[in-house]
Amino acid sequence: MRVVFFVQGERVPAARARGFVIARALEAEGIACSLRVPRPSVYGDTRLPWPLNLPRPLYAPFAALSRLAHLRDLRSDDVVFFQRPMTELPTTLFERLAARGRRTIFDFDDAIFERRSNRRKFPALIALADRVIAGNPYLAAAAGAPHKTTIIPTAVDAERFAFQPTRDARGRDVVVGWTGLGINYRQLAHAVPGLARALERTGARFLAISNEPPPPALALLRPQYLPWRPETEIEDLARIDIGVMPLADGPIERGKCAYKLIQYMALGRPGVASPVGANRDVVTEGVDGFLPDDAAGWERAIVSLVEDPALRRAVGERARARVEAAYSVRAVVPLYKEVIAAAQRAT
Repeated sequence: MRVVFFVQGERVPAARARGFVIARALEAEGIACSLRVPRPSVYGDTRLPWPLNLPRPLYAPFAALSRLAHLRDLRSDDVVFFQRPMTELPTTLFERLAARGRRTIFDFDDAIFERRSNRRKFPALIALADRVIAGNPYLAAAAGAPHKTTIIPTAVDAERFAFQPTRDARGRDVVVGWTGLGINYRQLAHAVPGLARALERTGARFLAISNEPPPPALALLRPQYLPWRPETEIEDLARIDIGVMPLADGPIERGKCAYKLIQYMALGRPGVASPVGANRDVVTEGVDGFLPDDAAGWERAIVSLVEDPALRRAVGERARARVEAAYSVRAVVPLYKEVIAAAQRAT
């Protein structure tokens, strides 16, 4: 038996967190795994230079073509693991071909059912799968199949995301930071009023780590920009003293699985996040992070952390312990193994 992972792309965050790292961990446990990676990604991400990389929707169909090659050597004893849908096309044809005569697992960590193109596709994928993995309780409820759904949170490799000692800094020497895809800058904008006031009061700096520069809507933060690179991901995140994850409170945001928050916490950095989606499960207010629900709360949390290195250190250490216990790959791999075994037993 082997587990065949159909992941979304080489640099897609969900693929890295719930595909590549999980496959490596299962291999270390003696379970053979095979990764099927479309190039370009299912979203049309390429390694072409700017501006040739911009028309992503034009490249997405080529990912579907690459999926055909991924189907060629599937075996009857394979357990097929779909890390989200195989393509962005409004069809389950590729998944049905991969699943034919095999046990299947469908894993999702986002409110993909809210997209118009997935309104019919999502329930079809749930019905097709022998077992379903959802990234948080909100997503599990949306799947509507409690008899075959397991909640497994998004996790980080805690050895790779090693604890980084807190810097004894104050004021302008403190870096408040955010990391994420450029499409999610709109979530960061949700907390701009409180963040901007906190930065003005303390003199702290703001760092954005992303695949594209911050938009004008974030000008009040006077953000410094650092391009995201996989080669320096940990080193770059370690520049942040306080990590933030603002979210609006909507159906898409409730499906978020707190990945950037977990990354900050794994490094021993206090996280400040909106009390939305998995953020509420990950953080205990005032213990291993903060969950402000308005501009005044954001300002208060950031100011207290900027001005008190001892508080940053204490919260960061508890945040690291929280990740090790519940949001590390080591903590979740037994759950994946149980789902794989259940899929093999499915009738």
